[in-house]
This record gives sequence, structure tokens and C-alpha cells, in this order.
Amino acid sequence: MIQRYHNPFAGIDLYGPVDQREVYDRYCQTHGRALIDQSPFPRMVDFWFAGLALAARKGLKPIDLGKDPFKFIDGSIFDRDSWRVQAVMLIAIAVEGNVDIVGEPRKIIALANGLAAAGIPHVVDMLRDGDQDPIWNLSQALDDLLSKKAA
Repeated sequence: MIQRYHNPFAGIDLYGPVDQREVYDRYCQTHGRALIDQSPFPRMVDFWFAGLALAARKGLKPIDLGKDPFKFIDGSIFDRDSWRVQAVMLIAIAVEGNVDIVGEPRKIIALANGLAAAGIPHVVDMLRDGDQDPIWNLSQALDDLLSKKAA
């Protein structure tokens, strides 16, 4: 399929803090995990995006990725999901309070990486809190979160 939208993030790497590597491996199906109930995220970018979205929803601040973050993919992944380009840009505009950031794709991804890292522990809590499989715990936690007014 021909790409119809410009992806300013192609070639810019997505990173996570090395201390989150285990949860990426645990909850993503990337490494051959076939049990969606236990590993509900098909790709690491999906888990990363959940962390980013939750951080934005909760108004979290980006965190430092540490000295040796792990790269899991480059921004060309957004070629498949062009709507995420706009979502990441909108989050960056909201956090920075300035539309000019859209001209700085590296700064946007650095911000998004930090926000995703801040949100991942909250997503993990959602996956673990409850007496069901992770996917159902997450579903219930998201339903509860989205039923509340934005903070």
C-alpha cells in the first residue's frame, strides 16, 4: 500500500527505559507470545502508545529514559498507522502549549518517549490489578478511567 501521509518521525527511534524492558517483553506478543489474555499488546509500539496516551490523560510529566535506554523500533512504524502521527503531535502541542513544536519531530519523539515511559508503570498496574487475566484487568481499568471525567 502506498503511504498517503507524510510521516515526519520516519528514521527517529522509539526508546524505553532499560528497567521497563521486562514488561515490554512480558505484555507484548512481539517475541512469539500468542496468548492475548496474558500479553494483550500485539507490538511494542502499541504498548508504548498506551503508556503515552495514559500519561497524556493523567497529565504526567515526561521522565528521563536513563543512561542506556533500549530501542525497540524506529518511527517508520507510524507509516502503518498514520493516525498516530497526528495523535503524537497533538499530545506534544498540549504538553508544550505551543503549536511550533510540530516543526521539530525529534523533539516530539523525545517528549513522547519520556511520556510513554512515565505512563507504562500505570499501564502495568492496570494489567496486574484485579483477579482476572491481564487483558481483562486492563479492560476493566480503562472502562473505569474513561467513565470518569478528565482530571
